[in-house]
Amino acid sequence: MAHVARSRTGPPELPPGHVRRGALEDVLDRGADRALVLLSAPPGFGKTSLLASWIGADHGRATAWVSLEPEDRDPRRLWSAVLEALTSLSAVPPSSRLHRLVVSRSTVAPEFLTELTEALAALPTPVRLVLDDVQHLADPLSRQGLAMLLRDAGPLFRLVLAGRRDPPLPLPRLRMDERVTELRAGHLQFAPDESAALLHACGLHLDDAQVAELHERTGGWVAGLRLAALSLRDHPHPERFLEGFSGDERPVADYLVDEVLAGLAEPHREVLRRISVAARVPAALAPRLTGRTDATEVLDELARDTGLVTGSGAPGDPYRLPELLRSHLVADLGRRGPDLVAGLDTVAAAWWSEQGEPVEALRHAARAGDGELLAALVGRWGPWLAGRGEHAALGRAVSAADRDGARPDARLATAAVHGHLARGESDAARDALRRARRDRTPDPDTRAFRAATERVLGRRPPVDDEPVPAEPALGAHVRVGRGAAALLAGEASRARTELGAGLALAHRAGLDVVAHRGRALLAAALWVAGDVPRALEAAERVVGEPDADGPGAAPWTAIAGAVAAHAALLRADPAAARDTTEDAPPTTPAVRFARRSAHGGAVFDLGEGPAGLLALQAARTELGDADVPGALAAAAALLEHRAALELGHTTAAGAVAAWLAGRRPASPALALMRGWGAVAAGDPAAAREAIAPLLARRPRPSPDALDVEAWLLESAGRLARDDRPGARAAARHAVGLAEPLGALRPFAHADGGVRALLVDELATGAPRAAFVARALAAGATSPGGIALSVREHDVLTRLPSLESLDEIASELDVSINTIKTHVRALYGKLGVTTRRDAVLVAHEQGLLG
Repeated sequence: MAHVARSRTGPPELPPGHVRRGALEDVLDRGADRALVLLSAPPGFGKTSLLASWIGADHGRATAWVSLEPEDRDPRRLWSAVLEALTSLSAVPPSSRLHRLVVSRSTVAPEFLTELTEALAALPTPVRLVLDDVQHLADPLSRQGLAMLLRDAGPLFRLVLAGRRDPPLPLPRLRMDERVTELRAGHLQFAPDESAALLHACGLHLDDAQVAELHERTGGWVAGLRLAALSLRDHPHPERFLEGFSGDERPVADYLVDEVLAGLAEPHREVLRRISVAARVPAALAPRLTGRTDATEVLDELARDTGLVTGSGAPGDPYRLPELLRSHLVADLGRRGPDLVAGLDTVAAAWWSEQGEPVEALRHAARAGDGELLAALVGRWGPWLAGRGEHAALGRAVSAADRDGARPDARLATAAVHGHLARGESDAARDALRRARRDRTPDPDTRAFRAATERVLGRRPPVDDEPVPAEPALGAHVRVGRGAAALLAGEASRARTELGAGLALAHRAGLDVVAHRGRALLAAALWVAGDVPRALEAAERVVGEPDADGPGAAPWTAIAGAVAAHAALLRADPAAARDTTEDAPPTTPAVRFARRSAHGGAVFDLGEGPAGLLALQAARTELGDADVPGALAAAAALLEHRAALELGHTTAAGAVAAWLAGRRPASPALALMRGWGAVAAGDPAAAREAIAPLLARRPRPSPDALDVEAWLLESAGRLARDDRPGARAAARHAVGLAEPLGALRPFAHADGGVRALLVDELATGAPRAAFVARALAAGATSPGGIALSVREHDVLTRLPSLESLDEIASELDVSINTIKTHVRALYGKLGVTTRRDAVLVAHEQGLLG
């Protein structure tokens, strides 16, 4: 029998700084009763250390260990070592046939393997055999022996194999029969916390960011981490080392060449070099990179035989190389000529673009250093990337393609606009847009993307009837851009049509950024059209979206916030309007004006009249000559005009009316302003004449509830002429117009006589009684100053009904005199003399809801 070195027949000592891997040892423990335990991974993944640690911690099972060597291709040497390791175990009694077996000096006969397995099957206690570096077994008889050990060595025998490639065993059948436990490279990679523990054990004191960087560069490869630790230990500048650390670092490169790549045929090495330019290689890309039609077969063979390649090349499971090996191969490829690497990156860029993967395409094009290719890819994929929020990838590509900025390129400059917008850099976005305009010869798609970008930024190029591009992402941008321009022009119907179509395209293409903009603009378009309930619903959805306050989304969320604020103001909720507009992010003049005018109106309605009027005037002054939709100009002007009149500032009221007339001379809001002004001047006839066109026209929804205001003013005028039936009819008509809009604010500012008329609507049981109650409560003050007893409150809640005092007394089970006493007390506390006035004041004071 051949002599066997003792160092081969026992577990090796654990390396310095060994990190115990409890989770993997638990996996091995759970699979210890299976016939086979297999650790298969490329060199340097810690297979031997893991097994040695596991075996050393398990004192309940006798374990024979053989560290195989290249010379063990000779079966005589292999089986001699196996016999020596087995017979050294105390679990193998002296009577065992294993002690009498002898390996022939000439050859290993099949009969020997039969006797070996029979002797193992006869052992009285469990025995485990570990064969480390099993890739050295090449002799057919040795491979046959492994199969026989698994098949015939009995239920108490367990085989543990570790190697750089899978042994020639029927692994699929063993898996199906649940007779094998496997750990592969993916399992053996260190987790980030394990990498940190190893580096610390090696005497390094790195911060979390440096550990994370090193873990990412090595991919959790144990050997790579140890080699990096050796180089780092005495390095004066760890930061510089980490920046340049790769597979081309001398100690790492030596290990890769001597241990990992050694033994590979040169054609196989060349395949690995060529695919190394890509971090992931789908099966269809491999032939393009290698120029070999059998590239996938070669990669499958390398994956099976060496473990250097992971993945199957199938969709979702591309071929991959360990990161350090890949960087080493790329450097090796570069030494043959930088044009070779650039050429392969160009091939990869074109292929990824064909597959609809622009981020990968741009990454390869940037590495190729091909500015024109990058610009072409940005032109092709810019709308899609910007729409999906891939601004970082887009920004890197623009920077790489436009290093010198020698000539304006609308493709790159327009893409840059979207990157700046995503970071909230409005000034830089405007500068980039100016650069985009300097390119006088863009292709049609680039021209369309540039125009769409200008429109959403409020630059308002004409809304034309050019055909919408067929490409969905570009089409979504174009539609939303047209919607934005139509909105600014006051064409609410067209804006809704364009934005709806743009949103449909954005949803289908997964363009979340475009969808967010489109929804915000649609909320504004609905508001301009007077559909306040749907506008508020759309605005609340935008404000509630994830990352709605992020730098890129905030300007569009601000639009929705402005819509929500004006809707809250119309619904007589000034506190909500104020809170929504408290902080105004940087945005367009029109949006700032919308938010600040809503804020001024809210402050006024909350009882701070002068401050509210000043805020409204300041918003208009800040707007300057900037354009805004006509509906917004009218709504803000009406807020300011009413505030000025209620404070007695008729000159200020005239100034804002003149401002609106200068911007929108045909605005119907001017008629209402003239009517209000006439009432303030004591000329009801002039007021009636002013609003006559509004009363004669077919009612039109508007965000300022213009028709509601006109009919409330008509009601007040009829009361002044002692036409109570006409006044009541006009007030009811105003209620009918206001209810669908939820428009309560006009009633909070309505004439007191009109509000008193509405009290009768509470007693009739009319369908709109609930809305009338809310209208009367609009603008209610705190009831804290009026204290009512429980019984007084019971009586007050019944006053709006048609019940007589006798009926109320009967319902409350008290005398009529008691009810009269409570009613007199209520009148005194409320400062009124009639039942109708008591109900009105109770609503105004918030005592009735």
